[in-house]
Parts: sequence; C-alpha cells; structure tokens
Amino acid sequence: MPKFKCKLASPRGGQMIEQFHVAHSGKDLRRQLERDGYFVFDIKKADGFLAFFKSHQIVNRIKAKEFLAFNHEFVVLIKAGLPIVSALDAIIENEDECGLVTILKKIRDRVATGASLSEAFTPYAHLFSQLYIATLEAGEKSGDIPLVISRYIEYSQKMAAIKQKIISASVYPSILTVVSAFTVLFLLIYVVPTFAHTYFEAGARLPLLTQTLVDFSDYIKADYQYFTALFIAAISGLIVFSRSTSGKKKTDQWKTIVPLIGSIYRHYATSKFTRTLATVLGGGTPLVEALKISIGALDNQYFQLRLKNVIDRIEEGAGFAESLRKMNIFPKLAVKMVDAGEKGGALEQVLVDIADFYENDVDSKLDILTSAIEPALMVIMGVIIGFIVLAMYLPIFQLAGTVS
Repeated sequence: MPKFKCKLASPRGGQMIEQFHVAHSGKDLRRQLERDGYFVFDIKKADGFLAFFKSHQIVNRIKAKEFLAFNHEFVVLIKAGLPIVSALDAIIENEDECGLVTILKKIRDRVATGASLSEAFTPYAHLFSQLYIATLEAGEKSGDIPLVISRYIEYSQKMAAIKQKIISASVYPSILTVVSAFTVLFLLIYVVPTFAHTYFEAGARLPLLTQTLVDFSDYIKADYQYFTALFIAAISGLIVFSRSTSGKKKTDQWKTIVPLIGSIYRHYATSKFTRTLATVLGGGTPLVEALKISIGALDNQYFQLRLKNVIDRIEEGAGFAESLRKMNIFPKLAVKMVDAGEKGGALEQVLVDIADFYENDVDSKLDILTSAIEPALMVIMGVIIGFIVLAMYLPIFQLAGTVS
C-alpha cells in the first residue's frame, strides 16, 4: 500500500503535527483521520526513492533494543520522582548521538512547551507504534505513566521472545534446504556429466534410468541461464504480487490455511492480538478503540479486514465474542474463553490467559515441527542423492554382471 505524508491538527490542543500513514488511498486515509478526531490540512503521497529513503532513514537507525532500554530507564527515572522533561534530559545526556536520541530531543522540546507526552510522541507514531501512543494516553488518564509503560515493556518482551523462537526454529531447516539444493545442482551439473563422458568414451550402453538422468543433466547444463532467469523472474513476480493490495490479501489468507504452518500462524496471531488487546484494555481504553489499535499490531490484511467487520458488528450492538464467532478467524476455544470473560466481567485477564495458552501452544508445535522437518529433509535429500548415485553406477553393475 502507498505511504502518505499528512499535515494534521491534533484532537487535543490543536497543535500542528506531521505524520506518515499507510493506506489504500488518500480519501480513505482522510476519512479515517477525521473519524479519529484529527483536522486534516494536507495529504501527499510519499512516493519515489528519495521520499522512501527519508521516511525510513530514521526508522532504520532506531533499534527495538534501544527503544526498550529507553523505556526501562524512563520508568526508573519517573519512579524516582523526576519530572518528564528532566527524565528525558537525563536520558539524552547519557546516550550517544543516534536516531532515537534525535527523536527524543524533539519530543523533549514539545513536552517542555506544554504538550503532553502522548501528544509529543504522536508525530512519530510511524517510527514507534500506535500501541505505544495509546499506552501513554492511558497512563496520562490514570495518572500512572510508569505502570502502563512497564506493561508495555512486558508485552514487548513476550512478543519478542515468541518471534525469536519462530525465527530460531526456521533457521536450521532453511540452511539445510539451501545446502541440499546446491548439492543436488552440483551433482547434476558437474558429477553426472563426468561419469557420462567416461561411459561414452568406453562405448558403454547406458540403462534407461542412467540415460534419463544424463539427458536431464545435459538439459540443465545447456540451459542454466534460462533456468536462472526463470527462477529470478518467478521470485521477483512473487515478491511484487505479495506486495500488491490484492496479492497481500491472498498471501495473508494463504498463510492461515497452509497445512501445519497455517495452524501455527493462526495461533501466533491469536496470542499476539489477545495480548495486545489486553495491554490496551488494561490502560482503560474502551473496547472499540482498543480493537482498532490492536488490529494494527497484526501484519496480516486478511485478519485485519475480518476484525474490522468485528468492530462494525460491535458498534451495531452485537457482543464481542458473538462477533468473533461469526468471523471465524480465531480458534473456537479462544472464542469460548472470550465469551466467558465477557460475561464474567474479566475480559482483560481472560485475554492474557488466552495469549499465554497459545504462546505455549506455538512453542510446543514449533518444537514438534522442527523435530519432524529435520529428519524429513534428510530422508528426502538422501533419496534424491541415492537415486543419482544409483543411476550413475548402474552401468558398472551391468558391466560386472555381463563379465561374470
């Protein structure tokens, strides 16, 4: 989706701010911002390499670990009794110049001129997250900013931990697949032609299996440029398709239905959404607004569209659990637990329990999947390499049989 640069007046205080937003079109973005209470002065499309570079330049310099460390230090200083401006000054003075410090200086100046902390962070929502802004707003309303930031830190650490588990579980199978593919290509392009040349010089008659493998090897070796170009074109086409609006929806939906992996992905999305929603609700945000914020935490357009329908049904008077059940996007057990929490008045705690349950479920399924994939890949590659070796040695076995 395209990115837009917006000039807005904040709903509180009427201060002029600039933000970057991603939307299907400028009209859709204007309607959304006006619904959120902003007064929109201008919306411009931030296209082109230069605009892309400028909008991502600072993002690439702000690391998640740095931002998490800032929040830890910020909470400690505020609990120690320092005013917000003094706490920001102390952090800025003790840090080396980097992208985060550059932004913190601007935030500090806005707070010093009378803006609230959430208002000071709002122009940089594209650098951090809307969830963090909502967390700060909740802290300002409750009068306990350190508590809500501590909850945000805990949330970030849990989500980072499960994300790291998913990455770790996929590293070894990926490396094994790539190495195996290159091994097979090496055998087909270099080893098989060498054996074939030896057999042809000796005038040996090749068995059908060996001759088929030699013909396939010659075909790949002769047209490797064509295959390389076709492979690059296919990968590029998939990337372009997956980044288009319709392609992104199809790809995101495919992630939820592919065997084995789809179940893990759905459970991961369930844990992420419920934990985000519990964090926002814990700050005192109403359910509908909390849902709008939590949707942004999901990097899946299919889920986002279905959850927007959930919001529409809630605004029409339906219950939360009932709306989730109609959309059929989360596991039935999760919906039943939401229903129980909604009826019992303990929705926030139930959402935390759901997140914990499905995080553990994802962890155990990843262990099982990783344990199953590694031997499966070894068996598959063993069969392929064994087939190649057998095909190349068949003429020798045939000759030995003839001699005997």
